[in-house]
Amino acid sequence: MSSASWHRLLYTGLLLFGLCLPLSKSASNILLGALYAAAAAGVLLDRQFRADFVRSCRQPLTAALGFFCLVAYLGIIHTQRPADGFAIANKFVSLPAIYFLVSVLLQADPRAAERTRKAESLLVSFLIGLAALNLLGVMTYLGVIGEREFALPLAPLDLHHIWFSNINALGLYAGVFFLLFNGPGASTRTKVYLSGFLLLSALCIVLSTSRTAWFSISLTAAIMAFALIRSRKTVFLIMGCSALLFASAYQFVPLVRDRIDTIPQDLELFFVSEKKPSSIGSRLLMWKASLKMFRSRPLLGVGTGDYLRTIEEYRELRLLPRHLLDYNQPHNMYLFTLATNGIVGLSALLFIFFRSLRSTVPVVRSSGNGKLLASLAMATAVHFMIAGFMDSFFNIQILRYSFAFIMGVCIRSSVSDAEPAAANRAERAGNAVRLFARSSEDDRQQTKGENPEKILVHLGDPVDPD
Repeated sequence: MSSASWHRLLYTGLLLFGLCLPLSKSASNILLGALYAAAAAGVLLDRQFRADFVRSCRQPLTAALGFFCLVAYLGIIHTQRPADGFAIANKFVSLPAIYFLVSVLLQADPRAAERTRKAESLLVSFLIGLAALNLLGVMTYLGVIGEREFALPLAPLDLHHIWFSNINALGLYAGVFFLLFNGPGASTRTKVYLSGFLLLSALCIVLSTSRTAWFSISLTAAIMAFALIRSRKTVFLIMGCSALLFASAYQFVPLVRDRIDTIPQDLELFFVSEKKPSSIGSRLLMWKASLKMFRSRPLLGVGTGDYLRTIEEYRELRLLPRHLLDYNQPHNMYLFTLATNGIVGLSALLFIFFRSLRSTVPVVRSSGNGKLLASLAMATAVHFMIAGFMDSFFNIQILRYSFAFIMGVCIRSSVSDAEPAAANRAERAGNAVRLFARSSEDDRQQTKGENPEKILVHLGDPVDPD
């Protein structure tokens, strides 16, 4: 096979992977294994493909994601349950593995326009898979499929409703940015499809009843508006309209009102008795336990895999109610990392988001190319950072795979370095032209009305004024 054939084969596999990612855990894993094997075979058997692969290996997030996995494996050294530690660390390997595979294969194509086309096609395949999942969800809700007619929360294919809503949030961002940046040049049919997808996705997010997704989407949208829109008046106008929309939803949509009203009820129940289970109360107890673990070993944590064991110890000491044994993580990405891997682990986690924002914010704020991909990556990172306070998203396969896939598509060396640099060069060139024009105008104004002798002085001719 030629190098071009290897590229086509792997690109086709990535399209199928993006399509299956929202729909099937098993199919995604099988395709991922086949892609790893095919990429390894291409590197070993084809010299040109190997050269393309090696040339593109340096990607912005590889080191950050790899360091996060390394810390998780080092945490197994002092864990009391090595099997649980390896199970968790092995999950995290998919983060750098998927990111590296996607970003390198896209970057290996030397044609910039073709890289952009392939990247957008991979995102479209992901949106198609997500649209199929949402259609199944609506059909389930209407009773066309299964026996859960009008049952809430909406969770098609037995997917947890929080995971379902948050993967839809990523699709919502992608659809909005496609319309925003590619919409003016898109066909009417494409705009109709994207608009339909956005409406379907928004409906599924509401029916999922996930307050985590609702809050994270609202805050992410506000942050992205500040990043993308230069006019602050426009930003505040949009935020005012959004606040009015949310207030109307609370007032006139019983589902939204009921979910919001349970927050003070859960808090009241927690303060009356910590032993009575509630969504928010259980989270607060787990967060308290995680901080206790961190204080016991602040630098390295209790060890990768020892979270549940430590919870069991606290239960034996009557420090926690029994129902917390049903949770294998504290529903907080930062506290889970802090409890199991200490300050070192939290630093590794924050480094991922730091590198993500550092690679995307300059592109989003510039006037160059690549704003669609950079905006989606930035929104994804911000969403995970916010929602991570309510759940441990990197412990969940569909969300972990989606994060790595989107980042691999959107954060590559050509997107994070070359395009902002080109925009900066263009901006500097424009500034130079404007400065030259201003200087020429100043010279004309200065010489205008002066006597010929002074003009000759300006030109360097010796003139005796006497």
